[in-house]
Amino acid sequence: MRQQHEITTSAPLLGKDGDLLEPGWARSLLPVYRRADIKASPMRIKEWDYYLITDGHIGLALTIADNGYMGLDSISFLHFDEGWEQTTSRMRALPLGKTHLPESSADGASEVARGGYAMTFYHEDGLRKLSFHMDKFRGKDAIEGIIQLSDEPIESMVIATPFDKPGHFYYNQKINCMRAEGWIELGDRRFELTKDKFFAVLDWGRGVWTYHNTGAAPRASSTACRSAGTSATASATLRPRRKTCCSMTAGSTSSARSDSRSPWMRTALRTS
Repeated sequence: MRQQHEITTSAPLLGKDGDLLEPGWARSLLPVYRRADIKASPMRIKEWDYYLITDGHIGLALTIADNGYMGLDSISFLHFDEGWEQTTSRMRALPLGKTHLPESSADGASEVARGGYAMTFYHEDGLRKLSFHMDKFRGKDAIEGIIQLSDEPIESMVIATPFDKPGHFYYNQKINCMRAEGWIELGDRRFELTKDKFFAVLDWGRGVWTYHNTGAAPRASSTACRSAGTSATASATLRPRRKTCCSMTAGSTSSARSDSRSPWMRTALRTS
């Protein structure tokens, strides 16, 4: 078997023809992704940010995706101890890149706000911050929360994979074992997340798929994160609050239900 190639220098991901310049793997985002370098139709470009947060008892998955012909914004809540899960997804027709997802996972903001839901993922003070709200997530119950991620490992898993067809590729980064803290409210239930118990995974993908290809959903394990031996360092704690997210209605955004919302939270309150 041919040895896999490690990418060790930073350079553009794609050449003038839209092909990968250096297929292989890296320990960080050394290949520089630029959407403008893609030569394929916007209908074929797939971009997504996916976070999973879990302690092995409950789990939360958040997705913002722009797949060209279809946008997908999804929240999943999993209660492993009680043996149930709920996934509610909202679709957008023909976003064609108008979601404006960042060209790097290391900076920028991924955000969406529509009738009935809002999500935002971005960076502040060296932390990744996630906020979300969705009306009628589980029956009549809404879900919302604010989570911050810290202790990001120096190395991550990055792959740049070409398809057989010119101009088609898959660029992916997985960051494992970040610490997570914050809160989730689902109906009248509140879950407190503490960084000594909760871990987070990022699956970040950009690419152009050939017609006959399917993707696989990312998986993560809190046990694997614990065994990795990541250390918790001091980070800013979330200020106590009751409810901070928005109550969205089609075409409008109501005021947040607490005056204590953080400035970064306000990005989730903008309607598109």
